[in-house]
Amino acid sequence: MESGNDIISSAFEERRHVALTVVQDVRTGGVPLVQLQPVVDELPADFDTVRAEARAEGYRFLDRLASDWVSGAMRFDRPGEVLLAAYWHGVLAAIGGITIDPIVPEALRMRRFYVRPAFRRGGIGREIALALLEGAVQRVDVVTLNAAVESVRFWEALGFVPEVRHGHTHIWRQAEPKL
Repeated sequence: MESGNDIISSAFEERRHVALTVVQDVRTGGVPLVQLQPVVDELPADFDTVRAEARAEGYRFLDRLASDWVSGAMRFDRPGEVLLAAYWHGVLAAIGGITIDPIVPEALRMRRFYVRPAFRRGGIGREIALALLEGAVQRVDVVTLNAAVESVRFWEALGFVPEVRHGHTHIWRQAEPKL
């Protein structure tokens, strides 16, 4: 089985060859926990349902994702970028991506993370974030994000530290810079 790092690396290098990784849970004897799939040509089929749930919670960033996707303004298709959909037993449970940071040189930025309420606190958001970070460390030493107040603890548990500037709230630095 390929690791998340292998799948995301291939997604970074060859986005048009859709890759799929299955994260397995040793507590369940290797039964698939979540499937991560790069979003390439179109947003996932269930995306409008997820977007409606986000909107009902007051989050509008998936509306922005949809409009940017349609207009071509942001398609997560430049080198180092990827948008991942997470599926739990075939159901779209979460989405999140990483892009080139528009302000901080030689940095990537986590964007458009959303985990549906029914799937929260089960590790799906963490799996997406870790897969993206694994791919990012091959390219950059810094990853930024603009964390919603409700998600600060989540991001800080992953090693992001508060740094409010340049349009972001948090920053993650690779412990040992790549050679």
